[in-house]
Amino acid sequence: MKKLFTLLLSVIALTLTAQNWTATDMNGVSQDITTHSNKAVLVDISAHWCGPCWGWHSGHVMQELYHDFGPNGTDEFMVFWIDGDAGSTVPILNGGGSSQGDWVTGVDYPIIGPNGEGAAVANNYTFGGYPTLFLHCGTGTAPEINRNEKWVFWGDVLTGCSNAFQWQNPDATMLLHHGVQICSAGNEPDVEIYNASAYVTLTSAQIELRDPSGTLIHTQTWQGNLQPLTKGTVTLNYLITTQGTWTAKVIMPNGVTDTRPNGDEEDIEVILGPSNIHQDLTVNIITDSYGSETTWSISDGSVSYMSGGPYSDGTTVQTPSTGTIPANACVTFKIEDSYGDGICCAYGNGSYTITDGNGTVVATGGQFGSKEEVIFQIENTTVGIDEITYVEENDNRIFDILGREWKCDFIDLPTGMYIINNNKIFKTR
Repeated sequence: MKKLFTLLLSVIALTLTAQNWTATDMNGVSQDITTHSNKAVLVDISAHWCGPCWGWHSGHVMQELYHDFGPNGTDEFMVFWIDGDAGSTVPILNGGGSSQGDWVTGVDYPIIGPNGEGAAVANNYTFGGYPTLFLHCGTGTAPEINRNEKWVFWGDVLTGCSNAFQWQNPDATMLLHHGVQICSAGNEPDVEIYNASAYVTLTSAQIELRDPSGTLIHTQTWQGNLQPLTKGTVTLNYLITTQGTWTAKVIMPNGVTDTRPNGDEEDIEVILGPSNIHQDLTVNIITDSYGSETTWSISDGSVSYMSGGPYSDGTTVQTPSTGTIPANACVTFKIEDSYGDGICCAYGNGSYTITDGNGTVVATGGQFGSKEEVIFQIENTTVGIDEITYVEENDNRIFDILGREWKCDFIDLPTGMYIINNNKIFKTR
C-alpha cells in the first residue's frame, strides 16, 4: 500500500472491549455510535495538522461514499471524522491556525473535535499514529481498514461488513454526479448506476432526464447485467445544450417499482466549457511523489489525440507534451489518479496545465479525487468575409487577421469576393 510510511505505524486496533462512545460534534449535536449498529460505520481518526490525513480527506472518498450510501442514499453506511488533537477548535477545523486546510466545507457527515470531544473519542482506540481508520460492523471491537482507491476501498467495506448490506429486492441507485462541461453543440452526459441489491442481478431500468425547469425531457431504457453491489456507466442519448442544474433519476429496476427509492435521483450541474481554443495544445504535468498513479488523455470520445503517463514516482516536472487537434472538435481532457487523491498537495505539489497555441491557459489544476475532466471546443479555422478584409504582407507572404498564412496564388483569379474554407477557395460574387 502506498503512503502508509508517513505517520502511520502499522495501526491495529488492540482494544479488547466494545468501542461504544457518545460525543458532541462541532455543531453541538450529540452523536452515539451505538445507534448505527446495523450499518457499516467508519471512524476516521485524524489530526488537523496531519498532511497524510489531509491527503486522504481532500480526495473526498469518504464524502462521496457517504453521499451514495449514507442516510440520503441507501442508508447502510455511516461516517464519523475525529480530530484526535485535544487542541482542536472550530476556527482550526475551518482552516485557521495550524490546520492543513478547511476540513468542514463540502462535508456532510459529523465532525468531532473541539472542546476535547475528538480526543475523548480517539482514546477509545489504540493506534500508533495518524491517520487511522476503523470499521465498525455492529457491536464489538473495530479493526483498522486501509485507505485505498475509492471502489477498492468500498469493496473492503462490503467484505468487512457484509451483514450491513442485505437488501434483497431489486434496487437501482444513481451515484453522485460531478457535473459536466459542454460544447456549444451540446454533449451527451454519462451517469453511473449502482445495483444496491445484495442478491438480485440488475438487468434493466428506466432513466429519466429533467431540464433545469424540472420538465421531463428524455426517458431511456437501460439493459445490461450488473451483479449485486456493482456499478456501471450509462450514456444518456440526449444532447444537453443549456447550462443549469439538470437531474437524472433511475426507476423501475428489473421492471418493478423500487421499494427503496432513496438515492435514486442526482443533480447534474451543466456549465459551458472553454471555446475557440487554438488547435495546437501543450500539456505540462508536474507529478506528485507517486507519478506511477497518474495518466491523462485528450480525446473526442472516439479518437484519442494526446495522452501521457503513467510516470516514474517522485515529484517531477515532466517533459511537455504537444499536439494538434482537428478544427471544431469538442474534446475532453481527462486526468486520473489511480489512488484517488489527485496530484496535489499532501504528497508533492503536482499540477497540470493545458496551454493553447495563442498562449491561453485552457485549464489548470491538481486537487481532485480519482479523476478530473475538462471539456473544451477547438476553434473554427474557416476564414470568413471579415477576416479576408484584414491582411498584411510580410516578406511577400500574406497573413490574415488570425495570423494564418495564405498560400494561394491569387494572380490568375478573376476580380470578385472569395471565401477560403478547408484549404479550398470559393468565389462568392
